[in-house]
Amino acid sequence: MSTVVITGTGSGLGRAIANAMQGDHLIFAWSASEVNVTDGASIRNATLLLPERVDILVNCAGVNMIDYLPNVEEQDWDRVMNTNAKSIFLMTQALLSRLRDGTILNIVSNASHIPMTASLAYNASKAAALMATKQLARELIKTHNITVFSVSPNKLKGTPMSTHIENRVIELRGWTAAQARKYQLDALPAGEETDLATLAEFIAFLLSSKQRHKYLAGCDITYGGP
Repeated sequence: MSTVVITGTGSGLGRAIANAMQGDHLIFAWSASEVNVTDGASIRNATLLLPERVDILVNCAGVNMIDYLPNVEEQDWDRVMNTNAKSIFLMTQALLSRLRDGTILNIVSNASHIPMTASLAYNASKAAALMATKQLARELIKTHNITVFSVSPNKLKGTPMSTHIENRVIELRGWTAAQARKYQLDALPAGEETDLATLAEFIAFLLSSKQRHKYLAGCDITYGGP
């Protein structure tokens, strides 16, 4: 049975991935209320409870912030960058010795390569996460035989982050809920938001054996649209 550490399991995709992998893996589900993934000391304390070997690390912790540049405070920028990008560095470094021959999956976003209105901190943090994935894939396969890849979802259905995005779009643009929904759906190639359980099952399938994902080293899988 593989040992898996998943961050961001308080809600949304992180929780869905943990649920989808239950039964076949020993899951350590880290929510924000349990482990502060932006703080090295908090992570190091949490690793004391882990076994000597970890097979898979899923970096799924993430926050969003939507506002125009003049309204973005320095602490807002730091919170988003630290959660979405710095946490990947801290988690990978802290678990590196346990992950030899293992796998790291980073949950990024289509925002890593598609600019969005009033979303500088989020876009920049996800672009950093994507580059970190590609760089770590090249380095860690050579030094620790660790496979690193990422999945970049489009807008997910029914998550707290999706609800936050919808509400902020309505607020910032002065649209009705119907106008905001039409605008967002028109941008999705499938014509609908990504189903959370379906994506989690896909990720669980990829992670169920090394053979199913080892050739994805350095790759980013866009899911739900470019």
